[in-house]
Amino acid sequence: MRFVRHISISPLNKVVVQSKPKPVHKFSYEKANNVRMNSDDLETPDSPTNFGDYKRTSYGLKVSEEEAQKIPSILALHARLNLSPNFKKSTLVRALTSRMKNNDYVDNHQMALFGSSMLSYYTTEYLITTYPRLPIGILKAATDAFVGDYPLHDVAKNVWGIEEDLSTNLEKYLSKEPKLFRFGRLRYDRQAQEVEAGITKYSITSETSLSTATAYANSVRAIVAGVFAADDERETKDFIYRHILSRNVDISSMFEFEEPGKLLARLLKTKNMELPTIRLISETGRQSSSPTFIVGCFSGDNLLGEGQGTSLKEARIRSCVSALKAFYLYKPLEPRVPSDERFKPLFVDEGESFY
Repeated sequence: MRFVRHISISPLNKVVVQSKPKPVHKFSYEKANNVRMNSDDLETPDSPTNFGDYKRTSYGLKVSEEEAQKIPSILALHARLNLSPNFKKSTLVRALTSRMKNNDYVDNHQMALFGSSMLSYYTTEYLITTYPRLPIGILKAATDAFVGDYPLHDVAKNVWGIEEDLSTNLEKYLSKEPKLFRFGRLRYDRQAQEVEAGITKYSITSETSLSTATAYANSVRAIVAGVFAADDERETKDFIYRHILSRNVDISSMFEFEEPGKLLARLLKTKNMELPTIRLISETGRQSSSPTFIVGCFSGDNLLGEGQGTSLKEARIRSCVSALKAFYLYKPLEPRVPSDERFKPLFVDEGESFY
């Protein structure tokens, strides 16, 4: 005899099931204080793409092109980046000026917002077309590894040679440095300031306070926006590929598999392939204190990956991980991004249906 229990809910006591909000991944440049401005707060020039001529209603001062030509560090940075003559030196000065509390000059706040969108777009399409099987979590981590705050900070400081304006007004006065030279360095409100070795002075944070990594990264994003305004989209894409996407990022080190054997078995099942089998390829020193085993992960007669370890269990796990990475890091022979002129979509696979 089969008993069935029916559970009913009274209409007077309704049960509302609230689903937990899914965590939203934000890149480091999305966490920065990049907010859009109202059109009423800006004086728009005749040419909307001329970022150097944008002015705030409360910020009217601007370094002219003639004054920017007299700053040695601006001329050196312009030549070092191989910028076109259309890229004004005054725009480069603005790219190095962050939004500060006591600043009467135009800043790179909105330029950094536009440049971050350009960097995110070209980096994402590059990764999706180059590695079309990347999981979404690895794709976001790889994107952040290219255009996050810390990678762009390394580009601006160690590759491009942008310096901070760390000297005080007294030091500038004693060194008899021209007041104009300060615009050739990165200027921003610091969240923390190192007074002496091992002693850090924390100031009161405000809306304009930025970390060193974010300030450097915003200068790179602002320069990218300036390239787009001075030239065109193709030059901007070449600039990003030349300075940002040409850097070496080890995407294979971002993978972490808890149970690679089970994951590989489910993956092969969705592809209608034989279940994985582990076969010993070679070994040495089994009876010694440091043995070495090399095993292969096979699907039928197809070798999916090899693994080496000091035990058979370690070598088996490494072979499964090698097979998974070989699948996820698949690269087409001649990948083309959607922004190319002769782009044709490429079907890779139907995705991971077991998730």
